[in-house]
Amino acid sequence: MFEHIIVATDGSDHAKEAVKVACDLAKKYGSRLHIVHTPQAVGDTLIVGYTAVPVPPTKEEIEKSGREVIGATESVVRECGVTDFTSQMVSGDPAHAIVEEAKAHKSDLIVMGRRGLGSLTGLLVGSTTTKVAQLAPCAVLTVK
Repeated sequence: MFEHIIVATDGSDHAKEAVKVACDLAKKYGSRLHIVHTPQAVGDTLIVGYTAVPVPPTKEEIEKSGREVIGATESVVRECGVTDFTSQMVSGDPAHAIVEEAKAHKSDLIVMGRRGLGSLTGLLVGSTTTKVAQLAPCAVLTVK
């Protein structure tokens, strides 16, 4: 039924549950699993007198954080007993990046958490999960 499954992760609790569900499905259907992570820049704020100055993270910090999320996800996948998987960090808007990966891998299913780490922007513009569901070329399973 599902030959290629994309599982999108941001390291959140919902994403971890989505990874476990994706692993169950991959084992049941003998699917190839592809992990996708789009690291997002979350900086600090420096307070100088009465002024708050945003301090964006460096490219190296973003990549290091992304590798940590991918590494933790790969560990969960291995613990679940799935050996046929790949992983990739992609840049850009998470929803569009996930959909493009699904297209590139000719995926039958995208599995992702219903809620992620999110931000105020997500509340104003719409969640990544909603955007993926609207744009996906295949079925989308959201996990709570």
